[in-house]
Amino acid sequence: MPSIDRNTFSRSLQNGINLNDAGVKQKLEAAGVNVAELKARGDIDNDGWIKGSAELAKVFAHNDGFDRNGSSNSFDNAGKAGQVFQALVTAAGGKIPQGEGKFAGKIMTAAADRAAKQGTNYGYDNVPTSPLKGLSGNKSPGVSQPSWLKDNWKCNQFVGDSLTQAGVKAPTWQMSDGSVHYASAEKWPSFTNLFERVTDPSQMRPGDIVVRDYPSTGDATAHVEIVTSVEPFKSIGAHRDAAYESEGPSWVEGGTYNPAKRNFEVGGNEVYILRPKAAL
Repeated sequence: MPSIDRNTFSRSLQNGINLNDAGVKQKLEAAGVNVAELKARGDIDNDGWIKGSAELAKVFAHNDGFDRNGSSNSFDNAGKAGQVFQALVTAAGGKIPQGEGKFAGKIMTAAADRAAKQGTNYGYDNVPTSPLKGLSGNKSPGVSQPSWLKDNWKCNQFVGDSLTQAGVKAPTWQMSDGSVHYASAEKWPSFTNLFERVTDPSQMRPGDIVVRDYPSTGDATAHVEIVTSVEPFKSIGAHRDAAYESEGPSWVEGGTYNPAKRNFEVGGNEVYILRPKAAL
């Protein structure tokens, strides 16, 4: 990973750094980290822990001070900055996210935010707001609640809104009046200009999109969610009652890869793993 942005930094150290632990301090000092300076910069409440968004932001800024890439939002994972970062992750028992799509962090942050603030409104019976400009009835993006969304399944709306909020292009269709709707879930895999296709289940990562297509069944013929964890498998999406994160078997578990369609056949359904690649 050539550079570490704020989101990756925070996720790598999400469990915090316990400076009260002699073993942690020893590992940091052995790696050349000035523990006293680290504590002075990052331990805002002076409890011996560096944990939470505010304290991790302070440590990120401290670490960025060792870097010369010209950005205050990332540092190169090399030289002194990389050395200190690797030491922090190792000492704290953290893990650097690997192999994720370039928009993964922003997508998951946006999805969690929307679920927290608009969760129940994404239920079948209710109506959420949307950041998508041009969406039918969305006169004031982020404020309006387009009435046509009531009594409709909204899995594509939730994932589409999360991508849009993250600054990522989601599949849309233009309506006859010039407004747009997010494409139905079963059509998302066909937007090859917007997604890379992940064909090896071991390469699925948080921030990827999973689509489960149910051939020839009812008015909701597919479902789409955002992967938030691989082991254990978790995903976030809109259901009948609300939008929320859930845990369970991987959507491709027990499936057979179909090279012709570049998807997975799982229990009579077709599952696709998509990685967003296009910014708004």
